[in-house]
Amino acid sequence: MKKVFVIGLACMLTGSAKAQLFDRIKNKVNQKVNDAVDKSIDNMGKKKKGSTDTSNGSGSNGNTGTSSSGDNGTTAIPTAAAASTDITSYSKFDFVPGDKIIVQEDFSQDAVGDFPAQWNTRSGAEVVTVSNRPGKWLSMKQDGSFYPEYINANFPDNFTLQMDVMATDGIASIAELTIGLLQAKDADARFDMGRAESSSSRMANFKLGLCPKSSGDGQIYYSSNLIGSQNKSDLPEFNVPRKNFVTVSIWRQKQRVRVYLDSNKTLDLPRALDAGAMMNALVFNAYAPDFDKEGGAFFVSNIRLAVGAPDTRNKLITEGKFTTHGILFDVNSDKIQAGSYGSLQDIANVLKENASVRVKIIGHTDADGDDKLNLDLSKGRADAVKEALTRTFGIDAARMETDGKGKTQPIDNNTTPAGKANNRRVEFIKL
Repeated sequence: MKKVFVIGLACMLTGSAKAQLFDRIKNKVNQKVNDAVDKSIDNMGKKKKGSTDTSNGSGSNGNTGTSSSGDNGTTAIPTAAAASTDITSYSKFDFVPGDKIIVQEDFSQDAVGDFPAQWNTRSGAEVVTVSNRPGKWLSMKQDGSFYPEYINANFPDNFTLQMDVMATDGIASIAELTIGLLQAKDADARFDMGRAESSSSRMANFKLGLCPKSSGDGQIYYSSNLIGSQNKSDLPEFNVPRKNFVTVSIWRQKQRVRVYLDSNKTLDLPRALDAGAMMNALVFNAYAPDFDKEGGAFFVSNIRLAVGAPDTRNKLITEGKFTTHGILFDVNSDKIQAGSYGSLQDIANVLKENASVRVKIIGHTDADGDDKLNLDLSKGRADAVKEALTRTFGIDAARMETDGKGKTQPIDNNTTPAGKANNRRVEFIKL
């Protein structure tokens, strides 16, 4: 009986005792974000010598990764209620991604069935495809910590982290996936972050634990070296088996940390971190006794780390040009994703506050695919942004012109997921 009681408490304790870490990031950084971003960040996403990128590029002019098919490594995930694709369903979503993408992890360079070549673990996981979601995913069926080794430089004090997370119905009621951002001096510190007594747990860190089956309604646990451990019950955005999929967005602005699950701002912590605290690691930690007996597993993909404050008003009004990577589209489509609401609202506010300003909206794609199709796609996306600003935000259509440049004006390389993501962008030029 005592043993059962201890196990039952495990998920409740993980917020402070397991605090685990997470992210995945790679991809070469060829440009500085701005003067506020440490130069060392340019080395953060570089691949190790000898690594290869085997992405076929198919469908990359979107934001959900390259779709894979075939029976090998394909996993069936129960179809859960999908989030509404109507932009207005995200009307309270004020998340605005960072200015420069330094990591875009879609596992496209890794073979199905393998552990990612640029990651580390002392447990086990594998890259898979799933039957009802595009792209490749890291499937975690065992207890353990998993992290990208190529992230080893300090993040600036303003960054955003986004990812998609899934879980099967077979996960236990005390199963938890923890996403950890921390300061770590070596691999041991990354692996030891799950222990409350470890010295690294007293260094700068922020941890978010997802328990989608806990107490029947789902819970989150969160902690930092400043605020200790807290929990929040009732998690409709990620509540197995009713909703198996969620998009997680984390936004750090010096001391402040916001967390969004799909369109909902779940946490807004004004003093979660020291203003000058530097973090250099992203770690995922999966926890559950007898994880795989019922086919239980967590999955992560489409991890995006971006740095720098967008500063829309200054760049558009003073400098005359603003570029955003926060307006997202379906793959090879001009349909705007609902998660773009925050970025669209940010731009609309600037235009409302400066009623005499006219702009040209220009769409850009990466280099994958047919040149003419990319050109047409970029023009269609620019038109879609104009329509959204007019219809949803009330901006006079006469103030906006549109154009598209396809792949002809890259600002980054077209050989890595991060480089391609930076090239897929929307520009606003002051007329």
